[in-house]
Amino acid sequence: MPINQAGSWGRAVSAALLAFSVLSLSACEDEGTDAEDVQEEEGVGVGHRVTVSSQVTEVLSDQAFAMEGDDDPAQDEPLLVVTADPTDVSEGDTVTVTGTIQEFDYRSYLEDYALEDEGLYQDFEGDQFIVADEVLRDASPGTG
Repeated sequence: MPINQAGSWGRAVSAALLAFSVLSLSACEDEGTDAEDVQEEEGVGVGHRVTVSSQVTEVLSDQAFAMEGDDDPAQDEPLLVVTADPTDVSEGDTVTVTGTIQEFDYRSYLEDYALEDEGLYQDFEGDQFIVADEVLRDASPGTG
């Protein structure tokens, strides 16, 4: 194969690999996912990165809180969120959380996330939850 053809072929392969990598990375993070999608495993599952915005319904510790779903909070189960670093959220705050979906097992996350009273987490056992890399409070008036 002539050198000019080999160089063109190499560039074409490199461009194709780059495009595939970009598409693969963008497919791994689901922005704008609803809390219900995570809870009901609709299109998102363990290992997916998601961004979810919702209201904090309960603060369980400095590193764990529950969020409500958006459709009908009275009927939805809360979605557990844990963080490696303490967060400054309060019940009623609207937050945007980015993280990875995992299946909750209290004993597996107890030490790394400083989970307190096991009884607070029993309703989440075996459910999907979010291990958050980032928690942002909504800057809307009334959220502190």
